[in-house]
Amino acid sequence: MDDRVKELMDRILETASVAADAATDTVRVAGRKAGQMVDVAKLNVQLFDLNGELSEVLRELGQLMYNAHLGQGSNGDAVDALLSRADDLSDRIAEIKTRIAALRHSQTCPYCGAACGKEDKFCRVCGREL
Repeated sequence: MDDRVKELMDRILETASVAADAATDTVRVAGRKAGQMVDVAKLNVQLFDLNGELSEVLRELGQLMYNAHLGQGSNGDAVDALLSRADDLSDRIAEIKTRIAALRHSQTCPYCGAACGKEDKFCRVCGREL
């Protein structure tokens, strides 16, 4: 084979190898991003359910308070139980909101896969430019 043809073939092979590596990195990053989006969607479903539960607890609590206002007796144990449940649900809602915010405000290093801040210019683990 002619030396020039061989040199050309080597350059083509090298370029194809670099392109394949770049494509692999792109697919890996896209996969991680899709995973983050799925995680956020799951957390949003949980958040929706918890907000629904909290609304129901607050509705029941309001009904008990109104009944007490009308003189139909007050059930202190039921009020305490509902308040405790509302506190628990509120804590869980706050935790999920924090997790969603963390997922939305992060990026993944395309080189080592480490989680980095959304505004970071360099990876916190490997130091490469994001």
